[in-house]
Amino acid sequence: MSLEHKSRRSHRGTTLSLLTLVLLLATACGGGSSSPGSTATATNDTALAASAPGELLDYVKSLLLARDAQRQAAPGVSLDGPPVPGASLALSPAGAAVPYSNTTVQEPGVDEEDLLKTDGTSVYALDTASLTAAGQMQQRLLVYRRDAGGGIDPVQVLPLPVDPTGYPQPQGLLLAAAADRAVALSQTFLPIADPLPCALDFPCPLAGAMIYPAFALQSSVQLQFFDLDATGNASLGKHVVIDGQFVGSRLIGNVMVLVTTYAPRVPYELLPAGAPAQQKATVLAQMTTADFLPTWQADASAAEALVADTDCYVHPTNSSLAFQVTTITTIDLASPTLARTSRCFIGGTEAIYMAPTNLYLATTRFPFTFLSSGLIQYAPQFATDIHKFSVAGTAIDYLASGEVQGSLGWDEQRKPYMMGEYNGDLRVLSFTGQTGWVIPEDATSSTVPPPSPATLTILRESASGQTLATLATLPNSAHPEPLGQPGEQLHAVRFTGARGYLVTFRSVDPLYVLDLSDPTDPQVAGSLQVTGYSDYLFPLTDSLLFGVGRDVDATNHPGGNKLGLFDVSIPAQPTALATLTVGASGGQTALDYSSHGLNWLQSGNVARIGLPMLVTAAPGDPSPLHGLQRIEVDTQAGSLALKALLPAPSDPMTYPSLWGDRSLQIGSKLVYLTGGQVVVADW
Repeated sequence: MSLEHKSRRSHRGTTLSLLTLVLLLATACGGGSSSPGSTATATNDTALAASAPGELLDYVKSLLLARDAQRQAAPGVSLDGPPVPGASLALSPAGAAVPYSNTTVQEPGVDEEDLLKTDGTSVYALDTASLTAAGQMQQRLLVYRRDAGGGIDPVQVLPLPVDPTGYPQPQGLLLAAAADRAVALSQTFLPIADPLPCALDFPCPLAGAMIYPAFALQSSVQLQFFDLDATGNASLGKHVVIDGQFVGSRLIGNVMVLVTTYAPRVPYELLPAGAPAQQKATVLAQMTTADFLPTWQADASAAEALVADTDCYVHPTNSSLAFQVTTITTIDLASPTLARTSRCFIGGTEAIYMAPTNLYLATTRFPFTFLSSGLIQYAPQFATDIHKFSVAGTAIDYLASGEVQGSLGWDEQRKPYMMGEYNGDLRVLSFTGQTGWVIPEDATSSTVPPPSPATLTILRESASGQTLATLATLPNSAHPEPLGQPGEQLHAVRFTGARGYLVTFRSVDPLYVLDLSDPTDPQVAGSLQVTGYSDYLFPLTDSLLFGVGRDVDATNHPGGNKLGLFDVSIPAQPTALATLTVGASGGQTALDYSSHGLNWLQSGNVARIGLPMLVTAAPGDPSPLHGLQRIEVDTQAGSLALKALLPAPSDPMTYPSLWGDRSLQIGSKLVYLTGGQVVVADW
């Protein structure tokens, strides 16, 4: 189950507004799947089974009957949990190729959607801040190009079609330059009913805190494809609408991998609460798979099924009554017709992780709930199912499923980072408490529950039986020490090669180095205590780790933006080489909004890092500095230095926001996207 959260994590009020927007958009959890055409034998209770003709329909009918029976027995109880909420300019020929960087991704070679992309010659930026004369959001594709002298010039502004009926939520771009194609991904919410009262599906104290009236919403995923000419200029290509919500996308070569979820509004469940049994039976008997499988609609053509029932999977032992369909779709961007393949399973997906050849979907059989404070609370004995698929070209094959105790946490941006593959084994960091800390203020709040314990689980695909078997966990009887000091919660997680790096969250920042070289015996190799904590960790080399987070004062309250450089060449003895604090309490970085908030490019012995920031002079500063902070790390000397802040264009009428701030580098040039504008500067 997933609640889309695109606002800054430390603004819980913004989260409530988003919950208002998506109040009755169901986000059910659970489920599984297996490869169509193969013989699926469920040897463990997490495995998925391929659907034979007619089997998927029977499975869903049984689910609907069970949901109806539960509603009759407990009329006010929610079954699905809380809902989730061109002008062209003259061109100059490009110069010789130079090194370049995009924003950071979790795995090398596996690209992720973002607002700013480059192939080293052309730059594509998604402007999500512009409005039409009528006040509607007008997304625009801004195209820049590197010229023969090394400059980066604007060459094209391409408006995207406006959706006048819904609430658009841009997700980002994927660029397949070798295929002469790009795609902009977004999600749109469309009201489909009158405003709702304080409903039984949602806690009334939380509903009462909402600013806007709650609506039932229908969601769709929008794919706007662009065709790129020989110079890199873009023209509008096919526009596709897919039923459901966006979970995530990846790009391997020219193949786009898209994961969506769909909570169908089937006729059976739209009947009045007191409908006679015979009417219910009639409507159920008339039901077809078209009533609950998502569709794909390209341009003005008729909608067609995104996936066939025999390309789907069921989870025979899943006892959850939540009703949601997860779909994996691969699209060949090099294909003139956008050749595609889709697979689905009945159940929701809350996070995806992708290695170069394998896709992992994390889901659960149990819905979570929201406390009146807005914090997520998981059920006791909560477990997370993980389903593994192979992706080769556009082919999708189900491989195996497994289970870890607990959840992947409370932060949508960090959930994918709780997983990492190495030599075919999957490492998963899960939290086994019902609630946990989400924002820095939680660490000092008297009303927030204690931090959640953490467990590392290593899973390996079995030779038969479609099982991700547990090889080892940590802590264990041989290594019983908890991951994290008493009263602190793990916050930043990064798996890379045979190591894992963990940072706890409160006043002291114990950096843990995990030795995962023996998957049957994971252990803490060493640790280091530094005041403050890191939100994100970036391995610059095998020996150097760069961290971004917050400083913390003597009373555990967060201070300014903190940068740290750590030597991890000897895992048993990690050391802090340098730390810098920028500004005072209340400052922000783009990483507070997106895991793509940072870019870095190695130039000789220097790693040049671009990180958008708000820098406060004092707590409560009404006019913080807003711009792109340039940072240099000498990877040979192990030093860390701040360069001048590249200021963002100012708007005296609004408080600056980092939501859409991104940056990249091409040679000696910086490209900074902020507020829908592109700023180009020398490093």
